[in-house]
Amino acid sequence: MNHSIFGLITLLLCLSACAVSGKDPAAKLVHPASAAVGDDFANVPVQKVNDPLQGFNRTMFGFNDELYTHALRPFAHGYVKIVPRPVRTGISNFFDNVQFPVRFINSVLQGKLKRSAQEAGKFVINSTAGVGGLIRVSDHVSGLADVPAEDFGLTLGVWGIGAGPYIVVPVLGPSDCRDMVGFAGDYVMSPLNWHTLGIIHCAYISNGVSIALSGVRYVNALPKNVETYDQLKSGAVDPYIAVRDAYLSYRSAQIKK
Repeated sequence: MNHSIFGLITLLLCLSACAVSGKDPAAKLVHPASAAVGDDFANVPVQKVNDPLQGFNRTMFGFNDELYTHALRPFAHGYVKIVPRPVRTGISNFFDNVQFPVRFINSVLQGKLKRSAQEAGKFVINSTAGVGGLIRVSDHVSGLADVPAEDFGLTLGVWGIGAGPYIVVPVLGPSDCRDMVGFAGDYVMSPLNWHTLGIIHCAYISNGVSIALSGVRYVNALPKNVETYDQLKSGAVDPYIAVRDAYLSYRSAQIKK
């Protein structure tokens, strides 16, 4: 499916979901999932969970879980065995560098001018000294390491737009109404999609190449995503609740950074 069409469908689905009231009476206070992974999920405040679509979401969660278990996890393990860690790290660094416009534009939109300057500095250093972004030299530069990444979903949150109902998207996983709109915004800002969207025209780049690059990015990130998912599920009494609460807590904490 053409990426621009997919983005439009995603946006329409999101707007339909937003029609469900964000003041659902079933919303409740929950603590972050105890199975949450890493410090990113620690020390976040109690928050309301807006999950009026839980029946649908659990069905999609089950579908995604089966997909991860029987297809994506074996594929990810095979990819790790075939592609050495340094190569995977270089690919990850390259795509992170390519995504500079997404982080820079959203930093500006949020009024975080210092952070936008940091993103510009990272891009220049990694693109030059880092050999086109393959090496993340900025990690060793004071003031440029560990800069929180911004996206359009976070921008909408900073602007005061509510998250809306929690939604589990087939294949893509946990999200909410605001982040689905944010996904569409980030899609437009990403250079990987500029040719497909007609923003730039280059005789040497086809839509197939753009889609292939996005595919490589997804596949390379798959092992880490599968590992995180497995850790979230491990020991959870209700994996659906564990993943949902961890996702919402993490996104809420990101907005406050």
